[in-house]
Amino acid sequence: MKTGLVLLSLAAFAAPCGDAPKPIEIIRAVITADAMRAAVAELSSDEMGGRFYRSPFAEKAAKWIEARFDALALAKGATKESYRQAIDKNVESGPNLIATLAGSGTGYIIVSAHYDHLRPKRTGEDRIYNGADDNASGVCGMLAVAQALKELIAKGEAPSCTILFVAFNGEEAGLLGSRAFVKSPTVPLGEIRGVFNMDMISRGPPREIFIDGGPIGAPVVEALKVANETIGMKLRLNEHPDWLDRSDQGPFLAKKVPAVLFSVEDHADYHKVSDEVAKIDPALAAETAQLVALAALNLSKAPFTARVEVVPAVPAVPAVDH
Repeated sequence: MKTGLVLLSLAAFAAPCGDAPKPIEIIRAVITADAMRAAVAELSSDEMGGRFYRSPFAEKAAKWIEARFDALALAKGATKESYRQAIDKNVESGPNLIATLAGSGTGYIIVSAHYDHLRPKRTGEDRIYNGADDNASGVCGMLAVAQALKELIAKGEAPSCTILFVAFNGEEAGLLGSRAFVKSPTVPLGEIRGVFNMDMISRGPPREIFIDGGPIGAPVVEALKVANETIGMKLRLNEHPDWLDRSDQGPFLAKKVPAVLFSVEDHADYHKVSDEVAKIDPALAAETAQLVALAALNLSKAPFTARVEVVPAVPAVPAVDH
């Protein structure tokens, strides 16, 4: 696991006129604990083999995620023809997976999670590191947000900027996927309004989630605080500055892109074969995803000015007389 943005009255965007259902009603109808448990059970099953980033099981998980992007009719976001962004020239499978949901306004929002976990143990009766909380929960939360935003569009409540859904690979091996994305971004980094990165969102006290983004992540935190007036979770804000570079929000923060991590404290099953679906709190994962969906919708509608990336000047090379 582990600026140019002005926020003005985000709460005003949360209440549509007339008798139309409120965004939160649509979001809650889509993102449920039962649906979250079922999805996590699939992605963290023994058949997924632990999803080690350099393995056929990472490729199997990648295809599972691509199938869900297809089912949601999301646009391909790495290229016009593919969801896949290579993270390592030596690895042909197990890439980042990028899908998009077009919005009407400027800028981009990223909702992300890493899908890799750990290679199987060599011995023992239980050898599979299922990674239900770390991080099948985050990936399924990301997919749930995508489904909720698609339903909001169908009900006439579209986001006002393009949303990217990114499943990173290689997080456990040193943030390889997010570093590769930042190095070769599919959208300008200066036009990213915010990054919502979910990494372990289903093991902790009920209705409580840690959110860390530091000073750079402040615009995203403010949007989350407004959304939480409707959701009503206990938000543990910026209590873990030591987490800022421990998951895939780190490379974005290093580039001054507003980003936050959603996570829980390390628990007894962290990085153990016992991190299985039977131990997750699907209601916590569902509410966290609901919070992300509502905050992303609101943030997409806020005023935004693209940031200008400062590129260090390259000293001129003196001419040489031959």
